[in-house]
Amino acid sequence: PAADAAAQRPRPGDDRGRTDSTGGRGTHADSARARRGGALPPVVTTVLRTALDPVRAPFAVSVATQEAVRGARPGLGLDETLRNVPGVQVDNRFNAALGERLSVRGFGARTQFGIRGVRVLVDGVPATMPDGQTTLNHVELGALERAEVVRGPASALYGNAAGGVVQLESEAAPEGAFGARARVVGGSDALGRSQATVGGRGQAGAGAGDWTITGSRVRYGGFREWSAQEATRVLARAGWRGGSDAVRASVAWVDYDARNPGALGDSARRTTPERAFANNVRQRTGEAGRHAQLGAQWRREAGAHAVEASAFGLARTVDNPIPVRVVALDRRAAGVRGAYTGTVGRPAAPSLRLTVGAELQRQRDDRQNYANAAGVRGARLLDQLERVTTAAAFAQATATLGARTTLLAGVRADRVRFAAEDRLVGAGNPDDSGERVMHALSPSLGVSVEVAPGIALYANAATAFETPTTTELANRPTGAGGFNPELAPQRARSVEAGMNGARPLGTRLAVAWQLAAYRTRLADALVPFEVPDAPGRQFYRNAGRATHQGVEGGASLLVGSAATVRAAYTLTDARFDRYAVGPASFAGNRVPGVAPQRLDLALLVRGPRGSFVELEERVQSWTPADDANRARSPGWAVATLRGVAPELRLVGVRVAPFAGVANLFDRRWDAAVTVNAAGSRYFEPGPGRTLYLGTELLGLVPQRR
Repeated sequence: PAADAAAQRPRPGDDRGRTDSTGGRGTHADSARARRGGALPPVVTTVLRTALDPVRAPFAVSVATQEAVRGARPGLGLDETLRNVPGVQVDNRFNAALGERLSVRGFGARTQFGIRGVRVLVDGVPATMPDGQTTLNHVELGALERAEVVRGPASALYGNAAGGVVQLESEAAPEGAFGARARVVGGSDALGRSQATVGGRGQAGAGAGDWTITGSRVRYGGFREWSAQEATRVLARAGWRGGSDAVRASVAWVDYDARNPGALGDSARRTTPERAFANNVRQRTGEAGRHAQLGAQWRREAGAHAVEASAFGLARTVDNPIPVRVVALDRRAAGVRGAYTGTVGRPAAPSLRLTVGAELQRQRDDRQNYANAAGVRGARLLDQLERVTTAAAFAQATATLGARTTLLAGVRADRVRFAAEDRLVGAGNPDDSGERVMHALSPSLGVSVEVAPGIALYANAATAFETPTTTELANRPTGAGGFNPELAPQRARSVEAGMNGARPLGTRLAVAWQLAAYRTRLADALVPFEVPDAPGRQFYRNAGRATHQGVEGGASLLVGSAATVRAAYTLTDARFDRYAVGPASFAGNRVPGVAPQRLDLALLVRGPRGSFVELEERVQSWTPADDANRARSPGWAVATLRGVAPELRLVGVRVAPFAGVANLFDRRWDAAVTVNAAGSRYFEPGPGRTLYLGTELLGLVPQRR
């Protein structure tokens, strides 16, 4: 839960007003303040585009910091970062060619690869493209320090594909003028991961700066046939603050290659889950690519006023053999954002904070599809240039009404234009060039009232819209080029009420909790399906209406400096209200890919010199895999045991060995499902018992006194 995290150490150039934490490896709610008298340290969240105490936030917000994000974990998936966050389902397929499936309250469950329906930012730079598609190949999971999540529609704040928002932040620069740290992990299924970081912080007159460079190399053989992956990543960040100005910049680069073993039918899943689908091996399916992304942010403050501007750009090339085609994609994207913020009232406690601004983003995809001849490009089947342009204007107001009431209101207008230039035209192959323009006006309103010290009730009404991505528009069941003229954007309206709290219980105990109930109505819900002639390739259609409703709860109990107990429960009832395909009606059926219930439990016990042992249990109910709800992935329970040994100090270097055992009891389970798969191949098995060992080296360069 949100209050189960100490605030991150403020960085030069970071204008978001976070309070001090205790710093050091494993910063969490067991900071020095929590250990003394059971008090919870202050937390500030910024994912709502304004600095707020999560307890007082009028929307469902969760925060996780370093110990929860990456402490003693192998760094193989985003599920490691977002565990114990209610309302969030991360299906780690252990298949880097497809990536994790991330869904928030059912938004995003439809995707076959990448992330849809959820907006993601990494170090302040959008990872979600103008068309709503997100890829996270460039994210260095081993360097993440903090994650913030908005659960529920947030298009008033972020625009297209904001059924939820995830904001990821990388670790701070090492202390001192120059420092270094390293991390090495090895384990089952030929896992090898190495990472090194150098950086520093300095003072220069009235200004202060920091810089960090992280490099990593990952190799993973995979527990299934044809599932090996490897990647090389470089991440560089720098920041500076001087007087009233603050600047931050970041660069991320990755070169990756991964194979795709495909999903399995029920019989193969039960008997040989380690096997790959034979046709995927024959067709040498997978994905190889390079991705380079940069971003810059500037902010100037002048009393009660501030202006800020940001820009990003990226280049991405992908070679993606799927069973029937080879997709070659060359992508370029860029965007700018500007905003003005003014406050009215006393500087220490402004009664009104108003932000207005605009955003412009552009995406250019050069897409070519070829027949797949055992992994070799055959006849060219598609050659088109796709452009997406998003223009938006937005306004947001945060008001403090008295000492206990917080009001957050926002509205955003978006215009998304898709254009396709068909370059494969000839006899019997007409020109399918064309364009689609989609509009949305997205308002939201939330109010929070602190009914007692550390306890607040809130309610909100919010909206979201989600355009089909260029890939989804271009994948036409007819095989024609251009864009699908029948596929419409998905729109959502949601109401929610909840309670947040964070309080000490005597001198040794402290508790933090969240509870939320919501109901979301979707119009023209986007649903994936496959056809027998093109297995492994997904097409999309609109369902009439659907309703997502549920209850989410999370709590953390701190027992002095000795232990933390965490629990998170999610109940999601996602159903079609009106949806028919030909004579078949699916009204009343559950939305496939969304698990109705999930439970995460964790017990962490601390020892001397930074050591700890943690036992986690993840429980998930059965998951429907098709619109008819005839195919189901069985429920499962998987336990993980991990820990860090007491730090050793060798010649000024701190050495912290760690180890873990995932799927402790070697259970059979499905890591994900492929929704509406052709040939009834719905199931993507998860690994059995796996072990890993690693060590962190900190303070590699001794600091001068």
